[in-house]
Amino acid sequence: MRASDRTTLITPGKVYKALGKSADCGGCMPLFLATMRSNPNLEVPMELRNLRCGSTQEKRECKATVKLSTI
Repeated sequence: MRASDRTTLITPGKVYKALGKSADCGGCMPLFLATMRSNPNLEVPMELRNLRCGSTQEKRECKATVKLSTI
């Protein structure tokens, strides 16, 4: 995956798809993610890091709030 596109983000879904497998119950996902995180070949490229504006803990108004009727 990295050889074909240097800037691609390698996700568990892409790996499973490439292997022709699926995560049936998700029980293996913590081990799978830990293995991916420890592999230096699967790191996020430097130019794709910190692309979000502001912090990830910023407070935003919830768009799913109940609106009161004026009727």
